[in-house]
Amino acid sequence: MKHKERNQTVLIITICTMICFTPIVHFINQLFRLIIGAGFTLDTLVCYSILAGMLLASLRQLHFKVKTDVMAVLLLFVLSFVLSYSFIHNNKLYMFTQWTDFAGNPMYLLFVYSLPAYVYMRYVTDFDRMFEICHVFSEIVVFCSLGSFVLMFLRDSQPEYMSFSYNLVFPTIISLVYYFEKRKVMPLITALTGTILIFFAGARGPLACVVFSLAAYFLISKASAKKKVFLVCFIIVGTMIVMLMWQPILSALKDSVDSIGISSRTIDLLMEGEIFSDSSRGEIQKKIIDGFSLIGSGLYGDRALGDDHYAHNLIIELIAQWGYLIGAGLLTILCGLFIKGFRTKNTSLQLLIMVLFSSSVVKLMFSGSYLAHNASFFVLIAACVNSLELEDALPVAENREVPKKKSKYIKTYRRYSS
Repeated sequence: MKHKERNQTVLIITICTMICFTPIVHFINQLFRLIIGAGFTLDTLVCYSILAGMLLASLRQLHFKVKTDVMAVLLLFVLSFVLSYSFIHNNKLYMFTQWTDFAGNPMYLLFVYSLPAYVYMRYVTDFDRMFEICHVFSEIVVFCSLGSFVLMFLRDSQPEYMSFSYNLVFPTIISLVYYFEKRKVMPLITALTGTILIFFAGARGPLACVVFSLAAYFLISKASAKKKVFLVCFIIVGTMIVMLMWQPILSALKDSVDSIGISSRTIDLLMEGEIFSDSSRGEIQKKIIDGFSLIGSGLYGDRALGDDHYAHNLIIELIAQWGYLIGAGLLTILCGLFIKGFRTKNTSLQLLIMVLFSSSVVKLMFSGSYLAHNASFFVLIAACVNSLELEDALPVAENREVPKKKSKYIKTYRRYSS
């Protein structure tokens, strides 16, 4: 039993590291650059070597028990990558850079960073333990990001708002959910810190992810109907109050932020009334949609169709790459998996799926690509497949636990014959 628990812990820590790797490395780099000098970089060698070591160590925990879906997913992407690279020449530029480009080579990001997350998650069975470890990682990431923000402020620089904000989505949502489940103070502090950092960094998509997660949590939570109605009313009343006092609040916030020398893209967009602008995404997506075809443009094909821009939308990206035929099938399969995952009876797994959906799928509707640096998306798909296995195993377990009822005639016969 202890050996099995250790194996699960190793797998879960590796998965959490893959999801939370970037902000931790960024903080370490910022810290060492402050101490050693501006030219110091750690992520290209040391940190990626540590991650590679963790991946290899976790590979030993699988005991080479081959799962059919794991082999199918790996084979699908290997064949798709080879065919796209070999026969669609416009895609080559977006599929491979250099062998020594450990941090940015698209091939590494897909086959060494994203797909292994699917593989390892398929072998996780202790979802209570995973929920707890994810919460621990959430605190590490949020306070590492806070440290990065402070260090950059001391060096008179600003974070890259998009990546900084999206890196905080998963830990912030996990902390929120953990607080609602456990009612502890520290997760609430972590969640509020993460939300404030996202707000100041300035990306709008991450804020939408957090809001979506709150709505999804209250829908799937086991809270009473009265409590849910109270929370909805509280949110509505709070929103109305904020709307009535919107301009004074915004002006005061802008003055406070400017006084300490911090700029916030979110506040600037709110002041200018541009918070709902699409930042030219609509034009990019129109070009890609115009290039849709029956068989698709291959992996990374949306970049070629969008003049070096990715789709900024998961649905458009899938149809552009896989075509109307296969793309529609993949979207149907994904929708079915997500619905099944949200309805699983395992509470910890259900919460994990909700958090992963909010931080990956909702994110991919605004920014990012499922092929690049998106371990959480593949962890989500694997978690949903795990929920199907649990559902199939449940009737068997119930049949083992509940003894068959004996006929009343047999009971009477045994009583009088003894």
